[in-house]
Amino acid sequence: MPPSYDPFVKPRARGPGLKKTHALPLLSARKIELWQASDYRWRELFEAADVMSEGATRDEPDGKMYYGSTSILLPFSSRGGLVPDDQAEPVARLLARDPHARLRATRIARLEAQVRSAAPIGRVRAELGVSVVAHGIQVGVEVEARVHKEPSLHEHAPRKTATSAPRTKRGAHAS
Repeated sequence: MPPSYDPFVKPRARGPGLKKTHALPLLSARKIELWQASDYRWRELFEAADVMSEGATRDEPDGKMYYGSTSILLPFSSRGGLVPDDQAEPVARLLARDPHARLRATRIARLEAQVRSAAPIGRVRAELGVSVVAHGIQVGVEVEARVHKEPSLHEHAPRKTATSAPRTKRGAHAS
C-alpha cells in the first residue's frame, strides 16, 4: 500500500525473490592449442622480407615528432620467399601474437624511421597489423616517435675542471 502522503508512489513489484545458486563443478576441462616458433626462423623470414616505408617529421606544440608507416612483406615460397604457401594463415596468426616476431617488425620500422627523421628519435610507439595478401604475409607498422635535437659539438666535448691539487689514488694522501 502506498504511503498516504504521496499518491504517485507505486507499490513495490514483487520479483522472483532469492534463488539458491548451484554448486560449482568439481572439475572442468578445456582444450588449448600451443604453438612454438623459433626466433632463428623469424630472423630468416624478416631478413628475406621486402620493406617499404614512408614518414616525416612534424612540428608539434611539445616539439618535433616523427610519424610514419612501414610495410613488411614476407613473401610466400612460390614467390621466392620463405613462408610456406600452405601455412599462410597459421603463420600470420602466430606472427600477430609472437613477441619475438613483433619485436623484429618493430625494430625494422624503428630503423626505417631513424633513417627518415632529421635527427635521433626517442622511444617508439608502434601499432602492428598482420594480414595475408596475394604475395605473402604483410605486416603493417604505424610508428610515432619524438625527435631529439641534434647534439651540438659542445655537449660531447669533455669538460675541463680547475683543480688546485693534483689528484691522488683513493685512500692515498698527497704529500
